[in-house]
Amino acid sequence: MNHRQVFTVAQVNRYVKKILESDALLTGLFIEGELSNFNAHASGHLYFTLKDPAAAISSVMFKGHASELAFTPKSGMKVIAFGRLSMYEKSGQYQLYVEYLEPAGVGGLQLAFNQLREKLEGEGLFDPEKKRPLPQFAKCVAVITSPTGAAVQDIIRIIRGRNHAVKVVVSPALVQGEGAAADLARALKEVNAWGKADVIIIGRGGGSIEDLWAFNDEVLARAIAGSKIPVISAVGHETDFTIADFVADTRAPTPTAAAQMAVYDQRQVMYYVQDLQDALSRNLKNSMKKRFDNAKALTAQLSRQTDIRLSGEWQRLSHQEALLEKVSPYAAFKRGYALVRAENGSAVLSAKTLNTGDTLTLYWADGEANVKIDEVNYKDA
Repeated sequence: MNHRQVFTVAQVNRYVKKILESDALLTGLFIEGELSNFNAHASGHLYFTLKDPAAAISSVMFKGHASELAFTPKSGMKVIAFGRLSMYEKSGQYQLYVEYLEPAGVGGLQLAFNQLREKLEGEGLFDPEKKRPLPQFAKCVAVITSPTGAAVQDIIRIIRGRNHAVKVVVSPALVQGEGAAADLARALKEVNAWGKADVIIIGRGGGSIEDLWAFNDEVLARAIAGSKIPVISAVGHETDFTIADFVADTRAPTPTAAAQMAVYDQRQVMYYVQDLQDALSRNLKNSMKKRFDNAKALTAQLSRQTDIRLSGEWQRLSHQEALLEKVSPYAAFKRGYALVRAENGSAVLSAKTLNTGDTLTLYWADGEANVKIDEVNYKDA
């Protein structure tokens, strides 16, 4: 006991911190957990607890790294954090210093989505000039989707309601899960090989990013791009975007909208033709009368505009003449004023510039006179 070594709390904390920071395993950790007690400080630093059902770690993300986040963290959000373990010496508490943060699950998928999108876009698969117009009067529509989903029923119902003469062929395929992308690509190739469809609708109803992931597959994207038949992509809801949407000839916000795009409305065409016939008949009857009325109205309008223009110009001329009369020096001469100039011809603007004996010239509207100054009197301002 006489030879014991006593440490301060600070020494112990520094020693523990050194141990933590020297362990290679603890200096580059990926940790998945739920955000808790999240606090975005005014300084720009983020403070939070990373937890799972069994444990929790106090964490901090400094402003420099926090400013690079592509999303807004919130308590309750599941994330993957990358950082290092160290100790905050003042409290004696070890914590995770986070350098990178992404939503768990979604982040990795989003990264893969962005990478594939950039790759295919760089190859020109999304170029507008490669998009083919949809046929105006399709006779046969092929639908590639799940045969048991609500989407296929909606598509068939809309097509039948718009034009019962159009043939609808369903090519069943998996729309989510393992093997779905390959199955969709297989169905697309089979429809092309069949060759009797005028347009293809490929898609499914809404779901999570994981549910829709089959439509972000490179093999399927290349199959859509290689289709000889125009393809409408109809995946999820209006806010959902997939690689299939970008590579297809047309993107529909929903499967229902895809059915409306693919098939013309027979009733609307009939109404349109009838309206054209009625309009043509009315135009033939009224054409000459309208031309005569228009010419008469234009003549009257031109006459009114001419009168108004001439009246306005005359008023402006009179006004300018009155203004000129007011500012004319001759008007001042008529009121008894005269223009005074010195021997050098400059205008005399102040009595202070005059001296006894100076010769001046006075000008009036009808003549002039030379005068000589005998005495100068002026008032101080």
